Amino acid sequence: MKGTASSQEEHEVREWLKLQESRKEFDSLMERYWEKTAPSTLNDVDYSGILDAIHKRMEVPPHEIKSSKRVFLYRGLRVAASLLLFMLCSYALFESYRDRGTPATDEIQAHLTHTRRTTGPGEKLTMILSDKTKVIINSESEISFSSDYGIKDRVITVKGEAFFDVASDPSRPFKVITEEVTTTALGTEFNVYSRNRDHRIALVEGKVAVGKTDNQIELTPGLMAVWNSKEGSDDFAVRSFDIERVTAWKEGNLVFDRKPFGDILEDLAAWYSVDIQIDKGVDVNKKVIGTFQNKNLEDMLTGLSFSLNFNFEINGKNVHVKNPSQ
Repeated sequence: MKGTASSQEEHEVREWLKLQESRKEFDSLMERYWEKTAPSTLNDVDYSGILDAIHKRMEVPPHEIKSSKRVFLYRGLRVAASLLLFMLCSYALFESYRDRGTPATDEIQAHLTHTRRTTGPGEKLTMILSDKTKVIINSESEISFSSDYGIKDRVITVKGEAFFDVASDPSRPFKVITEEVTTTALGTEFNVYSRNRDHRIALVEGKVAVGKTDNQIELTPGLMAVWNSKEGSDDFAVRSFDIERVTAWKEGNLVFDRKPFGDILEDLAAWYSVDIQIDKGVDVNKKVIGTFQNKNLEDMLTGLSFSLNFNFEINGKNVHVKNPSQ
């Protein structure tokens, strides 16, 4: 990296990189080297000072800021009141069914409704369900469940990606359905990913059973079940995974592990809800390793441009990635 190696030393390093375990050891070496270096100046940006300067330039009167806070608080109270009313009505409905005895199945189904929660580009949502299960929904994702959730069973349908911290209830197994795949758990933490017929269920804690038709497997913590319906195989592939990398999105972080630059740009377009135009000549196949913690889009592209050699321009919702040689 410093350019001080002899030709013989360079040859030895290249030969070492061809060995089976060298790539993993090399990645670990690079991560340790990175941690020892001084933090990027991007982390030292005084965002609070910048925001204060913007307010001064805009000459926003203090009473307007306070007014906006009151509006936000008022809206928050309205939401809280609505949720309380919803819970009271749900409880009353449940009690009325119980007092009337056990109605016919089709009569129950006629009264069921479905709750659906969706997130847009760059948006995440955290929910606490009636059984105290915590759900974190990633951007451009959707979950849905029926109004009898937690009464008779616990079934959630997912499109996109979500993380579940499941409350223990042995009498009511918790099930997540993603197209043809069903994941069953009692009390555990796991991440579910389902996009473009690509399914990945990663178990963080506890135990889950992942199945479809006649094929079912059980996972232990640190293992991930992977299946892509486009590849023609009916079997799940089971592999280990890095918990921090898989669940980093919950904390607003992006982690790349040998991911092509072109795929990263697609992730950024969805994450920040922008359109990205790429000039010819920009190498979109270069692999990237790195973690970006709660960065804005400009900081992200600035950091990437240092090592991947490109220029960029941000104009509102449009981003232009440029070839510096043109």
